[in-house]
Amino acid sequence: MHESPYWDPYRVDITQNPYPFFKRLREEAPLYYNEEYDFYAVSRYDDVKRGLSEHQTFISSRGGILELMRAGVEIPKGVFIFEDPPLHTVHRGIVARMFTPRRINGLEEQIRALTRRTLDRLVGREEIDFIADVGAVIPMAVIGMLLGIPEEDQQRVRQITDARMRTKEAGKPLDYSSGFQLAMGFEEYLDWRAEHPSDDVMTELLNVEFTDEQGVRRKLTREELVTFCNVLAGAGNETTNRLIGWTAKVLAEHPDQRRLLLEQPELIPDAIEEVLRFEPPAPHVGRWIARDTEFQGQRVPAGKPLMCLVGAANRDEEKFPDGERFDIRRERRVPHLTFGTGIHTCIGNVLARMEGRIVLEELLARFPEWEVDLERARLIQTSTVRGWETLPAWVGKGPRRSVHPAPNPAEETAGTEGDAPPSHIAGAWRIVVQGPTGPMPTTLRLVDRDGALMGEQSGEGGTSPVEGASYDPATGEIRWQNRIERPMRLTAHFSGTVRGGRMAGEVKVGFIGKFPFTGERLEEGA
Repeated sequence: MHESPYWDPYRVDITQNPYPFFKRLREEAPLYYNEEYDFYAVSRYDDVKRGLSEHQTFISSRGGILELMRAGVEIPKGVFIFEDPPLHTVHRGIVARMFTPRRINGLEEQIRALTRRTLDRLVGREEIDFIADVGAVIPMAVIGMLLGIPEEDQQRVRQITDARMRTKEAGKPLDYSSGFQLAMGFEEYLDWRAEHPSDDVMTELLNVEFTDEQGVRRKLTREELVTFCNVLAGAGNETTNRLIGWTAKVLAEHPDQRRLLLEQPELIPDAIEEVLRFEPPAPHVGRWIARDTEFQGQRVPAGKPLMCLVGAANRDEEKFPDGERFDIRRERRVPHLTFGTGIHTCIGNVLARMEGRIVLEELLARFPEWEVDLERARLIQTSTVRGWETLPAWVGKGPRRSVHPAPNPAEETAGTEGDAPPSHIAGAWRIVVQGPTGPMPTTLRLVDRDGALMGEQSGEGGTSPVEGASYDPATGEIRWQNRIERPMRLTAHFSGTVRGGRMAGEVKVGFIGKFPFTGERLEEGA
């Protein structure tokens, strides 16, 4: 008996490589219904384009993520990517003033200088990580420069916004039981910019005047300002980060086409377009069906989520002959749908394309060849975007070995299990949290005052006092917490075990999640 095609956005084996499933859906079930999660999906180009462009039938105000739509939670005013007219028209119009093609194109020299500085630091290495060393650095620096986020805070902002997109457990939906929460506050930055205006988007948002959907002439409220900053910081980093990763991975798999780019650099913009078509960072986008409609001659009822499978549409053979093949010289008869279409076309698409082009140009100038280490590469754990969390690659001519292996907390404490717990814990410790985007080092200083542990913990987010610290020298168990103030207020709860001069355990960081940490004593103290 022929088995019907199946697509589940949460199944890890499918998200690892969704394209065989997408192909079957296009051919056998172009209108697909998933009974378990109660949603419809379309996979052919014309159907996906219709789902993304007919904004009165397929609305955005319920969100674009399946679990968000199904939760039916209220979305903060100002998340314009999840709004419908007339509110969407007003809010997108505000942002459009600040992201004009002319303004973005005027940033090319600054983006190229930033890219060159970033890549020059990698020259001479045998191995780089295209995410940690490139994708996690350049897009956040660019959007940080545009928004006005201080350079020293940009990576912390990226880590927090990235963490909000990751599922707590592989194969599970994002949790919206507590509502739709913004990644961070931005109040501190807005207060600073209000007193110290500059030539950046945050200053413009503070001062922009507009006519709202009620016909009232006014400025943005504080809540709207915070929301706008969240949306722009997240979107400005996420798509381009994933684009850089996919560019590196796909060109490593097609070295003949990479060599062609060295010979004909004028093809680099075409290569970026082909990567965007071939591996879209957001392979599916959701809409809410607002009224009864039809797809493929079948009735589709109102009140259900519709998943528009962009990754499937971009390989539709009717629009992209031999669509499963990567070809930088492909004739572009129709546009891919990676940036959407209609009123919700990605407002940052010009910036993303420019960054992708500049990064590839400068990469090829320094590293004409590379080989990705897929055994150590890791896809991000999310049900929304699809891309790489780590993507190590060899760029030198030396032996193929790992020169920067991923940290393993279990290995860091290996050989110390037989060590007895120390009699006291006071002193300075180097604590490294393996966060969602890589290692985050801090310094923990503990002081024993009449049997009570006190101290402080310092890192990129500043220095904050340690609270609720306790240590049992009989078992080596240690606990403490500290309050992170920047770039948002969170409480980090640490719990672990100390053996000799090392410790290992887990930290729960607010609503972001739980992460392993290790520690090493730096100095002794009374």
